[in-house]
Amino acid sequence: MKKLIVFTLCLLVLVGCSSKSPQSAALTDKQKIEMKSNQKRYQKRLKNVPVIESKQMQKALTAVPTGYNDENMNFKALKKANRYVVVAQVLNLTPMIGMPIAPETKATVYIKKVISGNQNLLGKTIKTTFSGGLTQVKDLYTSYGFKDPKEIVYYPSEIFPIPPIKSTVIMGLGKYFPENKGQAKTYRKFGLTRKNYYPITNSETTFWIRKNGKYKLNNPAFYENKAAKKYPNILKVTAQLNQLEK
Repeated sequence: MKKLIVFTLCLLVLVGCSSKSPQSAALTDKQKIEMKSNQKRYQKRLKNVPVIESKQMQKALTAVPTGYNDENMNFKALKKANRYVVVAQVLNLTPMIGMPIAPETKATVYIKKVISGNQNLLGKTIKTTFSGGLTQVKDLYTSYGFKDPKEIVYYPSEIFPIPPIKSTVIMGLGKYFPENKGQAKTYRKFGLTRKNYYPITNSETTFWIRKNGKYKLNNPAFYENKAAKKYPNILKVTAQLNQLEK
């Protein structure tokens, strides 16, 4: 009888532990081949494209967002503030040529793990958007000295360097609710709908990219000068995510 009780307790402990560890999903061989093909195609498209570069712009825009409160940042708060926190792999990047003022890039990502939120996203391919990317000169707020308004240029986001195809990332996602009919129409033109599109909740503070075996915040501002002392909590969350993904 004692042995049976001990065995039952051990079983309950094992079940409890396993329930705390999120399940993971892996890419199929077909997806890996398609991802590699997408990578070559996108790199070819970027070749010889002028990049909008401005030291003044870089200095002005590489910053921790106004209003960010590090005191309120912790792992529990991260999960609470986002409908989903996921580990995903970037399968494809598609320029959204025609987006006015603020260029965006459509990203096709595969959900490898759901850290928090509904597990129905696990193993699914969804769409999201990254700031910056390829755009026409005429869609920017200034021509930057280019004469042809239809010329394709690369507009980088200083606080959100676009992760390359094949990158593994951790991000906070929300549900898509169009702000107005105009936005809904524009996004629908690029194949983004409420059925497949999950916007990043706050790309400046809830997005990590895996480099050299470790996750780092994608916003470089958190690693500049005295940022580590000024914003210790978000770096603690980063360390926790690395522990979780060991």
